[in-house]
Amino acid sequence: PQASRFLFKQNRVRMIVDCHATPVRVFQDEALMQPLCLVGSTLRAPHGCHAQYMENMGSIASLTLAVIINGNDEDGVGGRNSMRLWGLVVGHHTSARCIPLPLRYAC
Repeated sequence: PQASRFLFKQNRVRMIVDCHATPVRVFQDEALMQPLCLVGSTLRAPHGCHAQYMENMGSIASLTLAVIINGNDEDGVGGRNSMRLWGLVVGHHTSARCIPLPLRYAC
């Protein structure tokens, strides 16, 4: 989906430690002028349908790395807007797994 593509362009690494874990609710202080945005969060709870998909595969944890390439080089347009999601590298595990931040971002 397009929303997922956008998120993977923003956060190129996504880890789900345990798809069975109870999500933590986030409450916004009413005094905040703008709504809270979790786009930059890398440890968001998975959507219910994705957690169910993982459970059906027998997977509990996953690590996803986005493969980003430059857009059409023939256009001569550079910068972040020309970058596009080419694919994903996904690893699954049958038990809960947490990969420390330095290792996740070494890729």
